[in-house]
Amino acid sequence: MGLEPVMVDVGSALGTEVHADRPRLMRLLVQALHRIAESEQLLSQKDSVIESLKSQAMTDPLTGLANRRAFEEHVRRAIAGAHRFDETGVLAYIDLDGFKPINDLLGHDAGDAVLIYVADFLRNSIRQTDTVARLGGDEFAILMVQTTPEEGERRARTMQQLMNASHLTFEGHLISVHASMGVAPFTSGTDPRAVMRRADAAMYTDKGRRKLHADWDHRNGRGALAS
Repeated sequence: MGLEPVMVDVGSALGTEVHADRPRLMRLLVQALHRIAESEQLLSQKDSVIESLKSQAMTDPLTGLANRRAFEEHVRRAIAGAHRFDETGVLAYIDLDGFKPINDLLGHDAGDAVLIYVADFLRNSIRQTDTVARLGGDEFAILMVQTTPEEGERRARTMQQLMNASHLTFEGHLISVHASMGVAPFTSGTDPRAVMRRADAAMYTDKGRRKLHADWDHRNGRGALAS
């Protein structure tokens, strides 16, 4: 008896197998899509965490202002921009007068309240293009871009006068705010560290002048100019 060839419809057979396994394939597809979505979510969370850490590294935790590291970067970028567009700007350094007695007499919570008050005052006094930072302790700084030395000086001194005429209340205590300020202009090609040193030196010069005036007023029975 001869052997007859067996004809198999491969397409039908595969179609039947695929049709039979369709629920399993759909489950695998859904699982794969879920894993892809989870991976994308993890990557997004990782990016968010990285950005948060970067922000924390450049922000003063008490006041929410830029910290020294961030401010120095802003100054470098501002001077680079001044070089490209032939612009000028101004740097102002601020140091609070009589801050230590506030901590000693009223406690560190009172000192923190003063720092937050000054930070808010400066933040609300600058333009959107400018930058204010807390450099550390009771030292602050302002970066004014796209302004002439004369206009920058005028704006900085106006801020100083207004702040020195202000006060805050903390737990029933009226606390006056007094600050010394140094101003230094920068132009295209200015060394960032050099202009920061000049602003710092000018601030200490102002502090010495204000102390002399305060001592003179005290000896002559007049109200102190600075605490």
